[in-house]
Amino acid sequence: MEFDNFHFMKHKNANQNLRGEMAGRVIELMNLSKEDTIFDIGAGDGFYSSKFADLCKKVVSIEAYGKNFEGELYAEDNIVKIEADICEWIKINDFSEATHIFFSNSFHDMECQDGILDKISSSLKKGGHLDLIEFNLKATFGPPKNIRFSKEALKSKVEKYGFEEKEYNDFENHYFISFEKM
Repeated sequence: MEFDNFHFMKHKNANQNLRGEMAGRVIELMNLSKEDTIFDIGAGDGFYSSKFADLCKKVVSIEAYGKNFEGELYAEDNIVKIEADICEWIKINDFSEATHIFFSNSFHDMECQDGILDKISSSLKKGGHLDLIEFNLKATFGPPKNIRFSKEALKSKVEKYGFEEKEYNDFENHYFISFEKM
């Protein structure tokens, strides 16, 4: 999905401050350890990837815009950077190495959502986690409301692939939900 530059910058600037406020709680709910390998899908500027790198064995950051990898947040040695469109990447790769698969405000933009969920379902080990931050419907900024998920709609979409909700936190403009592979 393409946005004009004004929409992108407005979305980016508003989100910068909010994600800093949310990050601690999100990471707490993810219950990460030094044994974890996280796939950060749509990793953007590396904000979450860098935080995960401090806590986990390995972070695989998949981002369609390789220029994002030039930022200082990707400096950690345990971050593997993959420039790829996730919809193409899943055709020849899987998530068998992951303990967590993370999307921060990116899943709603994915054109191949069901393909992603199918690949995750078929390759993530039982007990692995799918962790998502999404805009709630009442947020006054962000993507168009017609592509956002309510918590209930996202839960319904994900659970049919063999996942169960384990953690949830509502923020002012976002929500975090963690699913476990059953």
